[in-house]
Amino acid sequence: MTRLAAWPVAAVLLLALAVPAHAHGLGGRLDLPIPIWQFAWAAAFAVLVSFAVLGRYWTHARLAPASLGVPLPPGLESVARALLPVTRLIGVAVLAVTIHAALRGNPDTASNLAPYVAFVLVWVGVAVASAFVGDLWATVNPLATLTYLARRVRRPVRPGIEPEPAQDGESIALLGIVVFLWMELAFHQGAAPRTIGAYLVLYTVALVAGAMNNGPAWVRQADGFSVLFRTVSALAPLHKDAGGTLRLRYPVTGLAGMSMGPGTVRLVLVVIGATTFDGFSRSSLWLDIISNRSGWELTAVNSGGLVFGIGAVMALYRVAIAAMARITGEPEYELGDLFGPSLVPIMVAYTVAHYFSFLVFEGQNLIRLASDPYGLGWNLFGTAGWQVDYTILSTGAIAWTQTTAIAIGHMVAVLVAHDRALERFPPEMAVRSQYPMLAAMIAFTIGGLVLLLG
Repeated sequence: MTRLAAWPVAAVLLLALAVPAHAHGLGGRLDLPIPIWQFAWAAAFAVLVSFAVLGRYWTHARLAPASLGVPLPPGLESVARALLPVTRLIGVAVLAVTIHAALRGNPDTASNLAPYVAFVLVWVGVAVASAFVGDLWATVNPLATLTYLARRVRRPVRPGIEPEPAQDGESIALLGIVVFLWMELAFHQGAAPRTIGAYLVLYTVALVAGAMNNGPAWVRQADGFSVLFRTVSALAPLHKDAGGTLRLRYPVTGLAGMSMGPGTVRLVLVVIGATTFDGFSRSSLWLDIISNRSGWELTAVNSGGLVFGIGAVMALYRVAIAAMARITGEPEYELGDLFGPSLVPIMVAYTVAHYFSFLVFEGQNLIRLASDPYGLGWNLFGTAGWQVDYTILSTGAIAWTQTTAIAIGHMVAVLVAHDRALERFPPEMAVRSQYPMLAAMIAFTIGGLVLLLG
């Protein structure tokens, strides 16, 4: 019991050390009471102090014992199971309407449901919900439903024997997310409904065809959105154990028992790098670079920036792991996978920091477009005249919320990395092994805040 109680006490201590801060969006450095460089260094100092506190008082791994949690009451479990067919049907319906609206509806981005479903509801909304609630995507995933139905149509040649999942699943998942991020951040027509419709059709057909050849289990590896949201949900309090029982646990503890392959680690690094580029793309420096550029020339320049952002993040992590390998004598490839879960809090922090105001404000357009998904002047539910309320949050509130996310996310990352090190090394070696990761975390913290607020 002492172990179960110890980790939340330390988490509270880390949160108490957090320095309030913010990100871009409607806010900027003028919303903050002190210059951005002071906030960046203060947040980095908070990460450093949290590392020192952990090294002194967190002397054995505590997250894993708390990760199993307790089962939910049987009644809630029964309700969740009963609702699963309904939520899956809703997921398929939303996908169908989104694709049809994208391909046949109004080509104007602001008048079509598809861009808001893809970029607001799924990419940001589901990601945030996955981190703070649980793997909600698994309950609505239309791709899992379609692949299941496809396998029902085409049964195995030898009944009762399913093919082994192909080994290329992680690579396909990574490719799907990379293409999505390129479409969102680099392609000059990435928000156009027709572009989104083409992506969704190709992505759905590819996964269904792959599942028919390799079995439904292959989709869990090959669907990049499933992999990403399942990874993020390790932070959440709700989860399912190996037997499928719904359980409640302390937040963050799910990362302790998490096994990440190299493909999933690369996927997380790609998302962090892409979000980093998204922040940099709003800077005056980048706006000067892309000024007067348009069309495919703009796409080429943005693509170069996106590749550079992802490459820089990957290089920083690989350098930290290489330095750790020199300290511990352990193989780099093992350490890279072992400490991959410590990147998840950073990825979620960057998502909240960059897209918090985007979700709050642009998410309101889903209310309007629910009545007119095709942009044809309908008013199915009486909400077509809904106007976005920009007074819900002040720019100052957005600023403090977003930068606090950066500070807390990196401190949680330090906590997870330290706990994982204690699982593998004696306490003294565990602390020394984390020096390179600490340097990387501080670099992520300062760089993230400067890009967001600078």
